Formats: sequence, structure tokens, C-alpha cells
Amino acid sequence: MKNPVIQSAVELSDQLCNLLPQLSEEQYVAPLDLFNGSSIGQHARHIIEFYQCLHASYQQEVSVCYEERKRNLAMECDLKEAISKVEETSHWLKTIHEPFYSMNLVVKDYQKSNMNEWSTPTTLAREVHHCNEHAVHHLAIIKIGLQHYFPNVVIGEQVGVAKSTTAYQKQQS
Repeated sequence: MKNPVIQSAVELSDQLCNLLPQLSEEQYVAPLDLFNGSSIGQHARHIIEFYQCLHASYQQEVSVCYEERKRNLAMECDLKEAISKVEETSHWLKTIHEPFYSMNLVVKDYQKSNMNEWSTPTTLAREVHHCNEHAVHHLAIIKIGLQHYFPNVVIGEQVGVAKSTTAYQKQQS
């Protein structure tokens, strides 16, 4: 059986892949007042880039640093590009066979006058989990925007809901 953290990442990719094709290019790039002028595309790009950053670090066998991720603005302006990158990410996730591969996380804290940096040992699975939690957060934001501005978009019940929340809700009923 696939590692549950990796499986969750694939499911989150699927959620994004199911939402994006329902949007027009105009809807995808529209600045939304509810988002203080940012777009669905900007949130989608942000989700994708965290996984891409981790993937690149893993492939190159270097420390992962999310603050230094590439910001591919084409993904936030081109719906087809974003869908393609989500599909690439999902494909990569499905190929992971060593989720507990050791790596290093570098965190950069940008202050007014200087930058502090620290690092810590981690694993690929832990960082995929971090990307998953980050994705859930942004999917929840996207979900709010879709419900408010584009109510015709079909949104899965689990979009933007953490697995721990779902488990807790089941225990309460």
C-alpha cells in the first residue's frame, strides 16, 4: 500500500485537477475582492509551487527551502499550464518509493534589516505532509472564492477540509 501521506498528496492534486477545468480562463485569473485582489490562479500556483520546490530539492539531493521556490507567474495566468503542472506533480508523487528519504529543511526568516536562516533534518514524507497541509489551507480559500463568485463550479465535499477534521467530525456524529 502507498504511504498515506503520499496518498493524501495525490488526493489533493486530484481535488485541484477536478476544480480547475471547470473554470474559464477569465474566472481563473480574475482578481477577487474577497481575496484582496488575488485570484484563484494565484492560489493554485502557490499550492503547486510548494510541491515543485520539494520535488526539485529531492531530485537534486539538496536542502529544501520553500522561501526560494520559483515563482512561475505563467501558472497563475494560464489555466492549461496550471493543470499540466498539477498533473506533473501528481505523477511525481505516485513514483515516490522511499518516503522516509532523509533531507534537510532550510528556513529563511526575512526581517526588516537582515535575514535569519536555520535548518533542520527532515524526511521527504514530512515535507510532503507540510505541502499537504499548505494545500488544504489554500484549497479552503479557493473553495470560498468559488462558492462566492462561481457557484456553478462543482466542489467536492472534501475540498479544503483536513483529514483530521473529517475524522473528528465522524467521531462526533
